[in-house]
Amino acid sequence: MDRNLALGAQRRRLILERLREDGVVRTAALAEVFSVSPMTIRNDLESLARRGSLVRVHGGAMAREQMAAEPSYSDKATRNLPEKQRIGHRAARLIGEGMAVFIGNGTTTIEIVRALEGSPPSNVKIFTNALTHATELSRIPQAEIYVVGGYLRGVSYAMVGRLARGALGGVYFDLAFLGANGVSVDHGVTIPSLEEAETAAEVVQRAQRVVIVADHTKFGIVTHGKIADLAGVDTVVTDKGIEPRYRKLLAELAVELVVA
Repeated sequence: MDRNLALGAQRRRLILERLREDGVVRTAALAEVFSVSPMTIRNDLESLARRGSLVRVHGGAMAREQMAAEPSYSDKATRNLPEKQRIGHRAARLIGEGMAVFIGNGTTTIEIVRALEGSPPSNVKIFTNALTHATELSRIPQAEIYVVGGYLRGVSYAMVGRLARGALGGVYFDLAFLGANGVSVDHGVTIPSLEEAETAAEVVQRAQRVVIVADHTKFGIVTHGKIADLAGVDTVVTDKGIEPRYRKLLAELAVELVVA
């Protein structure tokens, strides 16, 4: 093999390794690291982009985020359960006396409900669009429970659509807890269903504080329906597995990070 070709192949492998670690690379920095011209690095990045190994951005490249499909509720319920339980307990501590709270559907948000069953704050009003959550919330007689109606999505047990959005009219929340299938710096908070995303986006507009609850495996994932940009989120509650680069990126966006 031609020596220059071999060096180029090795350099591109090292670029991908750096990309996996940092999530983003800059042309100027890579040129300095490898002692080559910026044009050589740009050619490397273009070659890797054509292979689908990365995404070109101005001044460098970023990791290609995984586009995730929607698993069933039962499949999700057992994934990373200890982490979800810790997240749920920590998120529940954000609820204060007399608050009006929305808890969206999902296998992480239901752990907030379960955490509240022991000793919920007094005079709390809890709204939900999830049948699974409504059943569990019925075990908290101290709280006022409101169930948002709409079209039932069997895969997630969420009430969504025009009727659900209409039911939210004129209602405002101190806190809104929403789950996510994907959390991306560039693409925001996403879930697989466009209908669920539209309903959740309506909730975002009606909440003084928006809290996303998601375990560390959801970071860097993108799904079809966007709920909000990360800049439109106030707090993210996750577990200790979150990568350092996401801690830094959330801090740069002024998003509060709570690690359970």
